[in-house]
Amino acid sequence: MNIEKISLKICGITNSKSIQNAYKNKIQSLGFASNNLEGPNTVNDSKIKNLIKECNHYKIESVLLTKNFSLKEIIKQIGFVKPKTISCSHHFKNQELKKIKTTFKKLKIGISINPESYDRKYIKSIKDSVDIFYYDLNVYKKNKIKKYSLEKNLEQIKFIKKMSIPIYIGGGINHDNVKKIIKFIKPYGVDVSRSLKNKSNTISNAKLKKFLSEMCIA
Repeated sequence: MNIEKISLKICGITNSKSIQNAYKNKIQSLGFASNNLEGPNTVNDSKIKNLIKECNHYKIESVLLTKNFSLKEIIKQIGFVKPKTISCSHHFKNQELKKIKTTFKKLKIGISINPESYDRKYIKSIKDSVDIFYYDLNVYKKNKIKKYSLEKNLEQIKFIKKMSIPIYIGGGINHDNVKKIIKFIKPYGVDVSRSLKNKSNTISNAKLKKFLSEMCIA
C-alpha cells in the first residue's frame, strides 16, 4: 500500500506557516481544533475562520474539530467558520445530522470516536448521514491525555470499517508506527498532529518528509 492510497490529515493547526509547509508537501487535509474542546492546540473561531481562508487559497481541505452540544450552536459555528468538513466529538442523533446536511449541502460530516465513546448502536444508526469516521486512540481530559493501544481496540475499528465509510486513525501516530497501522488496519487515512511539529506547534518540513517516506514504503 502506498501514499497514493492513504490520506494524511494533520491536526491541531494554529498558524499560517503550517499551512504553507503543508502545501509545499502536497498535504490535502488540515484540522483545526475549536476551543470548545479539551486538549492541546485549540484556537478560537475567528482565528480558525482566517486559517481556513488560507486553506481555501491553497485548495487544502479544512476540517473543523468541535464539541458543540447544541444543534443550533454548531450550525451557527459552521456558518461562521465555513469548513469543508466537520469532526463532531458530540454524538448528534441521525435526525440532527441530517439537519446539518440539508443546511450545508456541500459539507462533509465526520464523527469523532474514541475507545470510551465507542457505541455500536449509535454508529449503525448514523451511517447514512456520515461521510467520515475519525477514530482517536487518545482520549483528552483536562490537562492530560489517556492513551489506548491499537491492539486492544482492533475490534472497535474493524466494526467501524464494516460500515464502508472512510475511517481515519489517530492518536500517537509517528514515523515509527505508521507502517504498522497502515498494514494492520488499512484505513482510508491517518490523522497525525504533534509528531510532525516543532516546539512552536508549526509543521516541521523535516519531520513531515520523514513521515511521508515511511508511508510510501508501508
